[in-house]
Amino acid sequence: MVTIQTGNQIFEDMLGNINYSKDSSAGELYPFKVRVGCVKRRPPRHQFFDYIRDMGMFDIDKVFNKNKFDKEILTFVFPERWMGVAEQQSFMHHLQQHPQATKIKQVDIITSSPLLIGSFRAEQIRILTWKDDDIFI
Repeated sequence: MVTIQTGNQIFEDMLGNINYSKDSSAGELYPFKVRVGCVKRRPPRHQFFDYIRDMGMFDIDKVFNKNKFDKEILTFVFPERWMGVAEQQSFMHHLQQHPQATKIKQVDIITSSPLLIGSFRAEQIRILTWKDDDIFI
């Protein structure tokens, strides 16, 4: 029997244990909950990411152009593939300043970009590794 996971299940498996309610400073950083998965070695082209690789791609322009979101939970998978360096550095600032920022409940990000990761506290980040990651050394 083959088990098929939805995108939501995949994110819960990777990021579900992020709970930074004990550190109020992490919760105060943004007006919404943020969960970040930092992919240590596996490249974005890996087949594991085939079904989720482009998640959030169309919401990136909405962040920078202050366009309306049609959901309360935003998910971005390797958004650095669609942004320049300056955009990566200012992405969370723009999201925090977005007119709908108070309506956003949660932001999930899977990334390997140091520029994006630098916007978060340790409590918001999980380092993601898999058993076969040694082949990427």
